[in-house]
Amino acid sequence: MAPQNQTIKLGKAFVLECDADGNPLPTIDWQFNGSPLASTPNGDLLLENENTELVVSAARQEHAGVYRCTARNENGETSAEATIQVERSQSPPRVAIEPSNLVAITGTTIELPCQPEQPDLGLQISWRRDGRLIDPNVQLTEKYQISGAGSLFVKNVTILDGGRYECQLKNEFGRASASALVTIRNNVDLAPGDRYVRIAFAEAAKEIDLAINNTLDTLFSNRSSGASGQPNYGELLRVFRFPTGEARQLARAAEIYERTLVNIRKHVQRGDNLSMSSEEYEFRDLLSREHLHLVAELSGCMEHREMPNCTDMCYHSRYRSIDGTCNNLMHPTWGASLTAFRRLAPPIYENGFSMPVGWTRGQLYAGHPKPSARLVSTSVVATKEITPDSRITHMVMQWGQFLDHDLDHAIPSVSSESWDGIDCKKSCEMAPPCYPIEVPPNDPRVKNRRCIDVVRSSAICGSGMTSLFFDSVQHREQINQLTSYIDASQVYGYSTPFAQELRNLTADEGLLRVGVHFPKQKDMLPFAAPQDGMDCRRNLDENTMSCFVSGDIRVNEQVGLLAMHTIWMREHNRLATKLREINPHWDGDTLYQEARKIVGAQMQHITFKQWLPLIIGESGMQLLGEYKGYNPQLNPSIANEFATAALRFGHTIINPILHRLNETFQPIPQGHLLLHKAFFAPWRLAYEGGVDPLLRGMLAVPAKLKTPDQNLNMELTEKLFQATHAVALDLAAINIQRGRDHGIPGYNVYRKFCNLSVAQDFEELSDISDAGIRQKLKELYGHPDNVDVWLGGILEDQVEGGKVGPLFQCLLVEQFRRLRDGDRLYYENPGVFLPEQLVQIKQSNFGRVLCDVGDNFDQVTENVFILAKHQGGYKKCEDIPGINLYLWQDCGSCNSLPAIFDSYIPQTYTKRSGRQRRDLRQQEDVQIPATESYDSPLEALYDVNEERVSGLEELIGSFQKELKKLHKKLRKLEDSCNAVDAEPVAAQVVQLAPAPVPVAPKPRRSHCVDDKGTTRLNNEVWSPDVCTKCNCFHGQVNCLREKCGEVSCPPGIDPLTPPEACCPHCPMPVK
Repeated sequence: MAPQNQTIKLGKAFVLECDADGNPLPTIDWQFNGSPLASTPNGDLLLENENTELVVSAARQEHAGVYRCTARNENGETSAEATIQVERSQSPPRVAIEPSNLVAITGTTIELPCQPEQPDLGLQISWRRDGRLIDPNVQLTEKYQISGAGSLFVKNVTILDGGRYECQLKNEFGRASASALVTIRNNVDLAPGDRYVRIAFAEAAKEIDLAINNTLDTLFSNRSSGASGQPNYGELLRVFRFPTGEARQLARAAEIYERTLVNIRKHVQRGDNLSMSSEEYEFRDLLSREHLHLVAELSGCMEHREMPNCTDMCYHSRYRSIDGTCNNLMHPTWGASLTAFRRLAPPIYENGFSMPVGWTRGQLYAGHPKPSARLVSTSVVATKEITPDSRITHMVMQWGQFLDHDLDHAIPSVSSESWDGIDCKKSCEMAPPCYPIEVPPNDPRVKNRRCIDVVRSSAICGSGMTSLFFDSVQHREQINQLTSYIDASQVYGYSTPFAQELRNLTADEGLLRVGVHFPKQKDMLPFAAPQDGMDCRRNLDENTMSCFVSGDIRVNEQVGLLAMHTIWMREHNRLATKLREINPHWDGDTLYQEARKIVGAQMQHITFKQWLPLIIGESGMQLLGEYKGYNPQLNPSIANEFATAALRFGHTIINPILHRLNETFQPIPQGHLLLHKAFFAPWRLAYEGGVDPLLRGMLAVPAKLKTPDQNLNMELTEKLFQATHAVALDLAAINIQRGRDHGIPGYNVYRKFCNLSVAQDFEELSDISDAGIRQKLKELYGHPDNVDVWLGGILEDQVEGGKVGPLFQCLLVEQFRRLRDGDRLYYENPGVFLPEQLVQIKQSNFGRVLCDVGDNFDQVTENVFILAKHQGGYKKCEDIPGINLYLWQDCGSCNSLPAIFDSYIPQTYTKRSGRQRRDLRQQEDVQIPATESYDSPLEALYDVNEERVSGLEELIGSFQKELKKLHKKLRKLEDSCNAVDAEPVAAQVVQLAPAPVPVAPKPRRSHCVDDKGTTRLNNEVWSPDVCTKCNCFHGQVNCLREKCGEVSCPPGIDPLTPPEACCPHCPMPVK
């Protein structure tokens, strides 16, 4: 195999392959423009697979030239060469790293970064201050310096150097710019302590930034410490969860502040034997409040504390802000992104305010040490055996994960190295931010390491050690990167710049960006840009596809989650396109906001009305209560206990296999997918059937049933993000360790919070009925107070009709009540939608969304969270109601409505095909005017379920006149059909038989009314469900129902009912 000539775009990767046969096997050498080649230390050029592949990760101009490979053995040699040409980008430049606002002290030197996305020889970088060009010929030598990377350094700043600095990138195709405000403050009078503050801050900033830079180099260098050179799962997980932009700056500021205080203690009281528990007194004695202010300013801890501006009520009264601010107008930061989690109970830290439980070896709690989280996982949680649930589908799990990624994401530490340079992946030391999980000596899997690495979540400024800035000691609080509201932030992003990046701004149509098209599939998500650093190729031999991008950075974690993100991106674009057809005068921003508003309402409705009742049961819904309107005194922010424990109940219902089914509900040719093979594999979605097989499998296959001895399947405890040269993670152990990191108190504390019984002995754990489990807890924890809340919560017996025990039911109800009642823009709050629009929102369901934007869904269950056998089987998509978007039509464009009545609303989803309607009309041989279609909105208004009937009451007042006109039209239609002017009789269900012959001539009705109130034409045949067929014969409804026999399947296989079949059968076993 000889290398091929290629023309590569600047910044893109390329591979040259060269292989030869011979005896003995030849060796391969490479030359570039006549000089020998070898792998470079920075990894931008690699020779792999015994030098048969030459890989360049990002092409530069210097990579252009002639590459020669030579194969040689003792019998001779042969050569081949290829020419690589590198093309410059033919697009305007983009700023990858922008300058940010900063406050500087006089006499210091500041750096303002401005790094382009791609290197470009023709790129010009210039800087301006307050609109005036900084002249490189005069001012650079005196005051300014521009680095090769584009950063501007301002030396020995004075008050006169304050202002707005703007960098501009320019090439022959266009330009880009970014700016930042620089504020200069006078140097304060130096005191002895102040000198230490500056020295300590300089050391802290250097230490933290060095750790961060080493972490960035490790994560984004496209190489692993292993022999393969490819990033392993653990590295990929850190890439996806690594804070970006503003979140990283906020976390960095808190870490620098905390490290500065530690360094001050070292400088001033070096040599003293001090305990961490006394730090708050030492710092307060050492530093005045002014000095603490100085540390806060230097570290950047004060930058994120600005109050948002909520005065634009034209916007805030109608739409949500992307970052969640200004929802509550009295408390505009409640529920906003990049704010602290709320707490239900005071945290427990070993030093009282920041050090996690288990940090100090031998520390006793209630007279006993805390057990290793890994030991707890292997002793109580992990299971090989799986029992399928008898009622709910695997879609319950997938919706739960998708919902969680809308609500919370605790920002991890911005470095995976300790401040003292210890790599958290290679050390088992407790050194901030490293917080490893101890592996017990007799662990069944991990034999070659003493720990599993975990990095602490970042703290928000003003908590933990940084709380000293506020002249009081506050507990360490973690940062929620996302908005707390159910607002589809996992689709749209949690910050304005991020949201703009996800939009398609090339056309003013309100659409989200899409990616490339794959055969037989609709739009896919866009790929990650090169500067994002999220290259999730696990192995070049497997596939080279890049990661996808969506509103949450965890989109690529597993392919089922990726399918959900894809579906809702498509749903937004479908809504925006339809709204543009209905309101062509709307601009792109209006289309975007209106479609986003509908998508958020759909997610709220699906969550509260269809998903949540299956989780907390009927008793939980009674505790939640009916919606009574918006309560501005209720803080909707996510509770730490909800994010860290209660919502993680979903891990207990995850199957070890993701089933993938085709249109006939049989396995696709590629087969089902083991869970550990679904992680970071976006190529499987693109090349192995698309979104439909995964989502069809989730709505057709039961979830895992949680039993006392079957909690988390071993795909999650033994193979999570597995790599051949690293220790696979353990999700159960991480859940326990994360709770301790966040200072979450024990099981009994929250039992008391929820007014449940509190156990003083393990035999008193009334809601954990399994005696064997209680005995294991006693051996592990020693006292009920020590039991971790996540563990105690998942081990409780499930409430009737739910999937959680009493404790998690209480915690979930507490949070979801706040998410509903504390959200000013909750979809049921009067004024958010018009009454007639609300009726449409209330009939939305996920099955209809799959029909509309799936690749080829033609039938689904009406409730995708319940197995088909419990709801009459599958329904054709045309029989699933959808949202009628004509109710979003602006009054200014209503003059083109059809004449049947003034507010006639045609459907914007397919309820019945035109071909079927034509067939029915031919059977009746009835002439119906085109403007008076019998398949009119009246049928849609009557063909409703119980939930929508309640919503019709709101329509009665606004549509009273129109309904009267409609009744007149219908009476005329009945006359034209020679029908009798009489009330239709109720439907009667009988065995199909010939119609009785009348004794005397009587006028015959030419229609029937079925048990749902739908008018049926004479001789019309329909199927209320897959087991029943009915027909209308002169006013009489006759139905015939098929009966099913018992089906016995082999052990471990659950019967499935395929579409268009009434009775279940045994599916093919998984091979």
